[in-house]
Amino acid sequence: MYIITIDSGTTNSRIRLIKNKQNTVIDVIKKPVGVRNTAIDGTMDVLKNGIAEGLQEIIHRNKLQVKDIQYIVATGMITSNLGLHEVKHIEGPCELEEFAKASSVQIFESFFNIPCIFVPGMKNRIEDYPGNLLENIDLYDVMRGEEVETFGLLHQLGLKGKGMILLPGSHTKFVFVNNRQIESCYSTLCGELLFTVSRNTILSSSLNKELVTGIEREYLIEGCKSSKKFGLTRSLYHVRLLHLFDQMNDNQRANYFVGAVIASDIHSIQKSNRFEHLNWVVIGGANPLRKAFVEIFSHMELSDMVIEASDEQVELSTVIGSIAIGDIVSLNFV
Repeated sequence: MYIITIDSGTTNSRIRLIKNKQNTVIDVIKKPVGVRNTAIDGTMDVLKNGIAEGLQEIIHRNKLQVKDIQYIVATGMITSNLGLHEVKHIEGPCELEEFAKASSVQIFESFFNIPCIFVPGMKNRIEDYPGNLLENIDLYDVMRGEEVETFGLLHQLGLKGKGMILLPGSHTKFVFVNNRQIESCYSTLCGELLFTVSRNTILSSSLNKELVTGIEREYLIEGCKSSKKFGLTRSLYHVRLLHLFDQMNDNQRANYFVGAVIASDIHSIQKSNRFEHLNWVVIGGANPLRKAFVEIFSHMELSDMVIEASDEQVELSTVIGSIAIGDIVSLNFV
């Protein structure tokens, strides 16, 4: 039997065909659809049709029949109010079994009537604090999709105790874990800021479209130092000045730029005292951001507690976490 996982974000969705019991990825299809389409169009038709086409393609090109698919697991923004089926956030701290219990099984004709397990995201638990929301807003946070990545990385790395899993992406997620239980999360707009500033401001003429083509530690760290000393927005303008008055190339300026933004992220975590009493920090996500965070942690003399996930571990994290939840849920209908 086979399992299909759907990892759907704001702009893209990845559909993976998995050989059951082996966690072997047989095939992957990336579709340029996400909840952004729903937000813009006011209808989920583009998202639903795109996912359905991807399911049909991945089944047919692997010469399978619908009956060969045991179930589908859908994670990420596809379970939000802009997705195909909303599943409310559950409140942390949460173990894997609690995500399974709160998952919702749906049958769609466009999904060939294969049971589809929609996994909820998580929100931080907020106690009754005095004062208004603005005074306590930094305690609030949510995530969708990163919960399965977290469980997948924990499984592969065999980690116990108190730690943090850092997942760079469009929204950088700092996920705090204690003995395989997700306690809370903390999010920033790091990836979106990098993309938007580099493409839609005056800095676009000082940076190439690929942004960082390779990590150059010296310039990455200088950007980090600048952000701490002069603030983020002034450091961003430094990129323009370095283009006008220095001989740095595009990639060196891009490293400076990325270092400045990442420094702002880490400063937020340090101010919140969330680094205290951690046994380990795992850095996942895709490169070059993964490597950039690793280098900056090294500069901060925190490298002794840092574990850099491999490309394979990052790729399998969503698969392993999704199937772990899917197998628990499927006991009720298999």
